[in-house]
Amino acid sequence: SHMRMRSSFIFLAVLSATCLSPAQSFQISAPLHAVSRIERTVALFANEKEDYLPEVSFGAEVVPDGQRPVNEYQDMMNAPLFGWGSNEVGEQGLLVRLSILYAVVFAAVGFPIAGATFTEDGYLLQKIAASNVGTLGLVVVILVRLYSGWGYVGARLQSKVIEYEETGWYDGNVEPKTESEIKRDNFLYQSDVKPACDRLKLFTLTSAGLWVASCIALNAALGVKPLFDEYDPSVLQRVRFDEDFAKEAAKASGGKPTYCNSRYYSAVAGGKGC
Repeated sequence: SHMRMRSSFIFLAVLSATCLSPAQSFQISAPLHAVSRIERTVALFANEKEDYLPEVSFGAEVVPDGQRPVNEYQDMMNAPLFGWGSNEVGEQGLLVRLSILYAVVFAAVGFPIAGATFTEDGYLLQKIAASNVGTLGLVVVILVRLYSGWGYVGARLQSKVIEYEETGWYDGNVEPKTESEIKRDNFLYQSDVKPACDRLKLFTLTSAGLWVASCIALNAALGVKPLFDEYDPSVLQRVRFDEDFAKEAAKASGGKPTYCNSRYYSAVAGGKGC
C-alpha cells in the first residue's frame, strides 16, 4: 500500500510538471512536499526508534542508576544466559537451550573425562552413566544460578523500599518507593519476573531429581561391573598372599601390566608391555 501511494504521488508530480499551469502545478506540488517531509520523519523514527527507549528507569533519583530494581532487571536481561528465563523464551525455548547445552557438554567434556577414567573395554554403560552425572550436575548449577538471580531481582521489585549503597558497603541507605514506583515494580514482577521464577524453579527441581537418579544409576552400573582398583594398597597387599584373588586381578587387567590403565604410570614405565 505504501508503494502504491508513493507511485500515485510520483504520477501527480510528473503530471503537474508537464500538463498543468504553474498555479495548478503549485497546488499539487505543495501537498507532495508536505507528504515527503512526513515520510522522512516516519522513516527516521522507524530507523532510530530504539534510540528513544530509556536506558534507566524513572524515580528514586537519590539511588544510583545501577541499584534501582528496574535497572537491575534490565542489566540482568542483558547478562549472558539470564535471558533464558524470560517469557519470550518460554518453557519450550528453555528446554531446547538446556538440551543443546547438555548435548555439547556431554560430548565435549563429560564423555572424554569418563573415557579417561574407564580405560578398559566393556565399560560403556559406566562411561555413559558417569558422563550423565557430571553433565547434569553442571546443568543444575547453571539453573540454580539463574533462579537465584531472577529471585533476587524479584525480591527487589516486591520490596516497598530500595536498599542501596551510596559509595560502598560501609554507607548503605534505604529509600522508600513512591506509590507509582510500587505499582510499576509490582506490575513488572507479576508480568515478567514471577513467571520466570516459577519456570526456573520447576526446571531446577526436575534437573536436580534427574541428577539424583543418575547418581543412583551410576552406583548400580558400578555394582554390576565394579572397576578394579589395582592401585589400592589393600589390593596390592592381598595379591601377594591370595592366589585366587591374584588370578582375578590378572584377569581384570586383560593380560597386560596394570600400569597400562594409567597414562602417568605407563609413561613412567616407558609403555612397556602395553
